[in-house]
Amino acid sequence: MNRVIKDFAKFDDATQEDIYAAYSEGELERTSFPFKGEISEGVIYKADETHYLIPRSSIIAGRAGSSEDLDDDDDDVDDDDDTMDGDIEADDDLDEE
Repeated sequence: MNRVIKDFAKFDDATQEDIYAAYSEGELERTSFPFKGEISEGVIYKADETHYLIPRSSIIAGRAGSSEDLDDDDDDVDDDDDTMDGDIEADDDLDEE
C-alpha cells in the first residue's frame, strides 16, 4: 500500500467531489502529518492501493464557494484579528456599537 500526501486541488473533478462529500459527512479519518515544513491537520482518503493524506486547508481552499458546510471545522481561524496587535480590547468593540 502506498501513502501519498496530496493537495485537494491536484485530484480530478470527480475525485474531488467524492472526497468533499465524504469529508462533509465526516466519513474520512482525521490525522496530523508533516506537510510543507509544518504539521498539518488533514484526512485520509483511501483509493485502490493508495491512501492519500489530504491537508484540510487544501479542501477548504478548494471548495471556498461551499464553505458553509465547513463552518464547524474552522477551529484554527482567529475571528479577533484586531486584538492580535493589542491595540483594541474586546470590550471596547462592544462599547462602540
